[in-house]
Amino acid sequence: MLENQPFPGLFEHLEQRLGSVQKVESARSDQGNRGYDLAFYRVDEPPITTVVTNGLRFQSITSMLPEELVCSLRSDQLHIAHYLVDSIASLIIRNKQGMEYGSIFDNRQPIIEETEITAVIAHTSPLFDEALNLFPDSNTPTLQIISLVPITAFEVDFVQKEGADMLFEVFHLNRTNILDVRRHSAV
Repeated sequence: MLENQPFPGLFEHLEQRLGSVQKVESARSDQGNRGYDLAFYRVDEPPITTVVTNGLRFQSITSMLPEELVCSLRSDQLHIAHYLVDSIASLIIRNKQGMEYGSIFDNRQPIIEETEITAVIAHTSPLFDEALNLFPDSNTPTLQIISLVPITAFEVDFVQKEGADMLFEVFHLNRTNILDVRRHSAV
């Protein structure tokens, strides 16, 4: 299918956690090669769509480990997950700088029309098991999977004061639906 060496087993790793692949958008288009494909995964219960880069790990970027990006949202917000992953991956390639867990891409203006979402935070997966984050495993990782979670300006300020882990604790305590970009700020 999409397998690229030297990461055998990666797609099974992703499918086992993110659900079945629904489609793949090629890196190649009329505009040229953007440097990564986009794969779309789906879980039916609850209905979650996840968009994943495939090929970012082969680009010349500075990061702790080669990386791929994922964004999971409600299935009816697939187009937003697509937009966020594609936009951030393009910025990473352009700037030659990867994202690390806890880093924020902040726009200060809504990045999604008619929402409070102004930023995305890079984090370990808040939805899927911890084994998703490092491939092939946490003992011998050769690839990190960076989850992009859309956040509000108030949440950006909170992270700057309290840290990313505290924000995710607030999400957990408040039962914030981070799958929905139409949500209100959790802080």
